[in-house]
Amino acid sequence: MTKRRSTREHLLNTGAMIASESGLRGLTVRGLSLRAGTNPGSFVYHFGNRDAFLNELLERWYEPLFTGVRTHANIHLPSLKKLEIILEDIMDFLLLHGEFIAQLVLDALAGEKEAIRFISGLHTRHPFVLLETIQAAQEEGSIVSGNPMNILIYLVCCGGAPFILSGQLQVHDPQAARPGLELLGSILSDPASAKQRMHWALNGIRQGECT
Repeated sequence: MTKRRSTREHLLNTGAMIASESGLRGLTVRGLSLRAGTNPGSFVYHFGNRDAFLNELLERWYEPLFTGVRTHANIHLPSLKKLEIILEDIMDFLLLHGEFIAQLVLDALAGEKEAIRFISGLHTRHPFVLLETIQAAQEEGSIVSGNPMNILIYLVCCGGAPFILSGQLQVHDPQAARPGLELLGSILSDPASAKQRMHWALNGIRQGECT
């Protein structure tokens, strides 16, 4: 790896650590350069400005999930099985990046424009692939009929929302000092519990399981 590429990667990796700890809103060019042991001029050379850096940081962080989801959406399997695999991809990603995602939500609420831009564009990406897979499963008769978007919302509430809530708890109360939060956080972020919840959710939309 060339020194130029190495410096660029180092800045992006350091930026990702800062974003997980204090959000994009806590990331400044000077602070990033200081933590990375580089100078602001090097940052400008590689990225130009803060917005361009944040855009690349977010896309680089998100790309493994989107690539995996698209790959599994195109494998030759029944649509319900593909839906299950894609949901597992998403759960694994959420479990790995819960704090980052929680910070990203807080960034958007704080008006961080790159966070808003990224979140606003997500509906055309993995949620769209999920929606197409749900529609395909309905056409093959393996899940219940009804508004595909409503089914997607149901699955998100069962699977994705708990991970985001867990990340929010960690961000706001890192020590989980209160027993209730400690217990709730351990259940929300436990992979086996998450898969059980998603299994229940999928049973809820299987054809013949509900009306």
